[in-house]
Amino acid sequence: MLRIVIVDDEILIREGLARMISKESRRFLVTGTYADGKQLLDALPSLQIDVVITDIRMPHVDGLELIKQLKAGHPQISTLLMSGFVEFNYAREAIRSSAVDYLLKPINKEQLFEVLYRLDEERKKLREKEERHRSGLLLSLLHVEQPSAVLLSSLILPQPYFSVFVLKGSSRDTVCACSDSLRQEKELLMDSLEIRKGLYAWIWYSAVPLTAEELNSIGGHIRAASGGQRLHAGVSSPCSDPSRLRASYLEAKRACDAGIYNPQRVHYITAQELAAGELCLSDPFPALREPLIHDLQILNVPGVLERIHSLLSVLESQRACPEHILRACREVEDTARKELQEFEAVYRVNGEPPLEEEIGSSMSFREIEQAFISTFSAALGGIRAHRLELSGTAVETVKRWVSANYNQHADLNMLAGMVFLTPSYLSKLFKQETGLTLTDYVIEIRIRKAKQLLKNAPDLKIHEVGAEVGYPDPAYFNKLFKKIVGVTPNEYKRISLV
Repeated sequence: MLRIVIVDDEILIREGLARMISKESRRFLVTGTYADGKQLLDALPSLQIDVVITDIRMPHVDGLELIKQLKAGHPQISTLLMSGFVEFNYAREAIRSSAVDYLLKPINKEQLFEVLYRLDEERKKLREKEERHRSGLLLSLLHVEQPSAVLLSSLILPQPYFSVFVLKGSSRDTVCACSDSLRQEKELLMDSLEIRKGLYAWIWYSAVPLTAEELNSIGGHIRAASGGQRLHAGVSSPCSDPSRLRASYLEAKRACDAGIYNPQRVHYITAQELAAGELCLSDPFPALREPLIHDLQILNVPGVLERIHSLLSVLESQRACPEHILRACREVEDTARKELQEFEAVYRVNGEPPLEEEIGSSMSFREIEQAFISTFSAALGGIRAHRLELSGTAVETVKRWVSANYNQHADLNMLAGMVFLTPSYLSKLFKQETGLTLTDYVIEIRIRKAKQLLKNAPDLKIHEVGAEVGYPDPAYFNKLFKKIVGVTPNEYKRISLV
């Protein structure tokens, strides 16, 4: 929309011209009429103008002087000079003063509107170019914690104040529909930035800070334009410092993110309203870590899922933001990776989105919980099924290795890796199937072999027998042998040779 003011000392001319332009098209808006250039210059600080149509001959400040002052102080304003005089000197002076065109009175409608439509198209193209340039700078500022002076100096905001709106919809179309509706309804100065799919930031510019009444009106319009779809919107406090753009964005995003706890389809809240109801947060994970580890080690899937549900229930009661939810879920994932060596190979490998994206795109806390538990449960179920397949052969494989390598150190981690189980699970499985711990089993095999050597190799000294079966310390071998067999190796050897 082209915003136009008319300056002429003849009231009939300026009012008639204003009516004629207003009737021509909704693309033209006459925002004021003035009797001379001084009146316009006095009012200019509070006006938004694209085009000034001015007479030449006026009291106080004439048309040529007005054009010169506009060019010096407001070069973005285009000017049209009109007069009943046809002298070339006026036209030449008008051109020198950067008037767009020189119109003779009585005004020729076709000539006037040809110029205005051309100016409107030029203004539209220039505005789109400026918006593209500004949007690129704004996106950078929203992601940079400490913007450089060069970046800040490159940004020119169209109004002194801005408020940041962050909107997240169940679909991209929902947010775009709100933006388009508002632009059609109001003559807005607003940049719409897509942060990621479904998440947008609006930089809303204003001459003065938005009032509570204006914010309520915007909220009502967003609700009406949402089309019954899920939509979350948060609004920052008004600001005039471009270096605070990121802080305002994060403030608005926190307000937007609170929508995951709002059962209504449209969530709309200001940062001030959110701050008034915020709760103190504590980290619930440390209290659940050890029980979770225990359940992971024995692959108690229902127990693990119950631990996760308890963790998320605490976060829900605290109305934790998505960043805190993400951090807690990451801790659960990291614990599973440490306790289950197969976890990484089966977790989120079937097309599931990354955890951060999954949480960021969810429109409710329940949606976050269901998605995380479902994916986690599927991974644990796969691991459990695989281990059940292996459990019939894993223990036998370990027993065969120990029998063949009884004199070597039986490293639990190495044995577990050999049968694709975690050390803790192998220990529990081995005890379950043999009735012995792995350590006791190794001792049993070694003592059995020592007894065979003492009986069948009489030339070997006692310490040589001990070393042969993996006990190079004679004192320890003697002590252990007597504890298991009931007599010392020497006594056993004499008894065996009788």
